[in-house]
Amino acid sequence: MSRVPDVVPELRLRGPSGWTVVLAYVACNVFLVATTRAGTNLLWPHVVGLVLFAAAAATAALLPDRHLTRPVTATLAVVPGVLAVLVSWELPPEGLTGYAAWHLGAGSFVLFFLATRAHPVSAWCGMAGVLAATLARVGTTDRDWQALPDLLLTHLSLLLIGTVSGAVLHRATRQAAAVAARTEARWTAQATRLAEAAERNRRVAELERMVRPALERLAAGHVPGPEERRRLAALEAELRDRIRGAALDVPAVVAAVRAARLRGVVVEIMDDGGLAAVPDAAAVLAPLPGMLEAVREGRVVIRILPPRRPAVVSVVVETTEGTSRSTIDSTGTAHRADGNGSGGGEHHVLTGQRQPQPAVARRDVDEGQPER
Repeated sequence: MSRVPDVVPELRLRGPSGWTVVLAYVACNVFLVATTRAGTNLLWPHVVGLVLFAAAAATAALLPDRHLTRPVTATLAVVPGVLAVLVSWELPPEGLTGYAAWHLGAGSFVLFFLATRAHPVSAWCGMAGVLAATLARVGTTDRDWQALPDLLLTHLSLLLIGTVSGAVLHRATRQAAAVAARTEARWTAQATRLAEAAERNRRVAELERMVRPALERLAAGHVPGPEERRRLAALEAELRDRIRGAALDVPAVVAAVRAARLRGVVVEIMDDGGLAAVPDAAAVLAPLPGMLEAVREGRVVIRILPPRRPAVVSVVVETTEGTSRSTIDSTGTAHRADGNGSGGGEHHVLTGQRQPQPAVARRDVDEGQPER
């Protein structure tokens, strides 16, 4: 069973509509300050408080989650308490419970979004700061303490709603994302199985097309002649190539290898996986048919080199005239290497190792002996 990653949704306001909500709420608080100034001593605490609130509201409601780090959330949690300290002492005692106490609603707005966006601890710490500042201000007046619960009940309720809503929405969104991830995994697995089945059916059909007629003739007692034996030996080698060098199983290369074997050239194929890292594999393989066409006798070893080599393909030709080596880089350009094994030692690896026995040998064909 595949593990579903933990998905943290972004429960924030976005785009022009989000800015409209924030600016509208800031404008409401500006209106409250302008209409409830009577009895206040100084204006600058309200102005500073409005600026702080506008910045904090935009940050809490609009900032993407990746930028809502611990220092940012801690700063946002402090802002409501700062508003309470700035504004409360500039209000008359009778203004602590009316519209003049705009800072309480403003601070609750910031803390509500903190709680909704999965930062409830910071939000409630911020509310604790507001409570501490408000209690300190009420303690310096002759107001009845019984009015304090009515003062804070609305704002505590709003923060509680934000906390519960955030927890429920985050859980629901994670569950929905988990279901979507499992569905996508099932569809991916099904598509993989269908692709594997289609590739398997294609190879079986191709194998039947290539091999079945010859097997049926042999099963019927047909004795192949020298030319047919040559073609059967080339067919066997071609089938082996599909296992040893699947990356070279392209029509042009397969046809060129088959033609070379029918001329009596021994062709060996090796695949060390370097072609998978090349952007344009067709361009890399394009020079191979021409190289094989130029070989009339002898032995050719085609090797796809391991990844992260300067060259992608190495071609070693051994004839009665000597040994030559060429390489093809990732752009499809062929380079003729010198005979001393330069270019990373691939020539030494190819000629020094014991290679598999070739599927086509001139002696077997000429003498009509069965292949070993």
